[in-house]
Amino acid sequence: MTTELKMPQMGYDMEEGTVVRWLKEENSIIAKNEAIAEIETDKAVVEFESEAAGILLKIIAPEGSVIPVGETIAIVGQEGESINESEQETSSEISVDTTKIESALEAMPDEEIDNLSITEEPTIVTTNNILATPIARRLAGELNISLNNISGSGPGGRITKKDVEDASQNSDPSPSINDRVAPSQEKPNTPITATTQIHQTKNIEPLSRMRQQIARVTVKSKTEKPHFYVSAEIDMTSSMQLRKQINTKLENEGIKITINDLIVKACIETLKKYPKFNAYFGDEGITFNETINIAIAIAEEEGLTVPAILDCGSKTLKEISTSVKDLAIRSSTGSLSADEYTGGTFAISNLGMFDVSSFIAIIHPPQSAVLAVGTIQSKPVVKNGDIVVGNIMTATLSADHRIVDGVEGAQFIIEVKRLLETPVELVI
Repeated sequence: MTTELKMPQMGYDMEEGTVVRWLKEENSIIAKNEAIAEIETDKAVVEFESEAAGILLKIIAPEGSVIPVGETIAIVGQEGESINESEQETSSEISVDTTKIESALEAMPDEEIDNLSITEEPTIVTTNNILATPIARRLAGELNISLNNISGSGPGGRITKKDVEDASQNSDPSPSINDRVAPSQEKPNTPITATTQIHQTKNIEPLSRMRQQIARVTVKSKTEKPHFYVSAEIDMTSSMQLRKQINTKLENEGIKITINDLIVKACIETLKKYPKFNAYFGDEGITFNETINIAIAIAEEEGLTVPAILDCGSKTLKEISTSVKDLAIRSSTGSLSADEYTGGTFAISNLGMFDVSSFIAIIHPPQSAVLAVGTIQSKPVVKNGDIVVGNIMTATLSADHRIVDGVEGAQFIIEVKRLLETPVELVI
């Protein structure tokens, strides 16, 4: 039995992806979970793995094609197995039956055909019959652009989102009725003022695909998720001392623990105690994730990515440090898996390296919480009645009020504070 491999959803709110390169050729033997193609999303290029083992019988989507999520891009089966024609067609491809139109014309009386007033070549194909991705149709409607005038660059001539965007940039706006002037009339000369000169020289930078994705996700998050925030000042003196001792011990292994590694470990242990923050809100209720996947906010040239360390609930501090560094390296080279891009269950955003004292972060859907941490600053603190210098870090928790309340948010961040101020629990 053949298996249709479909364009996966490798990111929240992802609607389509581009097939960048096929790693396997037709009739190649492939194993289950073997990478067979590279798919470009709004965030990066990731490897696409086959969900079935067998022979790559047919590549439906050629390299460079933009395919909506859920549509077939290839077919896998056994050697000698035939492919049904229906499996090679996607659901949005609608053919035009011109024989019905011709039959209707033949059945009409000659005088009725003669009375037909045709000033230009009739268009048989309507908008609904044109091959176009759902997002391309919606965008064309928003921009008031006819799909009939757009040439598709997708498979089988399918019109993609990029085709509509290109058509919008290349087309000249049609003059409105009020702007049209009769041949015998002339428009009065309009003096050029400073205001019109500024308007004419306005510089607009087009949004990149990543920036568009970030815009969609953040607006959706702030619109649907009722955020609330809880902050705490954490004395990191003990954590910094412990970090120094560990790094001295691991110096020969080439491993260097960072403050961020300690924060990740503290969050993991806190999530075990308060699992609601490792859950997400759905129509049927609160769903608890089976594993703890800590997502780390990483700044890229075009925007922010939030890949995750998968199943890190039982990882040691040393393993976490190695995983975080590996995640950052592979994020910069675009070699992360789809699960790493989309599988985060709790996020950490650290702007301490930019000397930011404190900030609040937006929850990354479908997650329900994110911890924002700033830089460590030397401040006077009172200990045992004496004023001493402490290394203070401000941490702010953003949480989904549909799942947890303010008291639970306070309990969570105070537990993170306790673990970082007495960090020996993070290494035993």
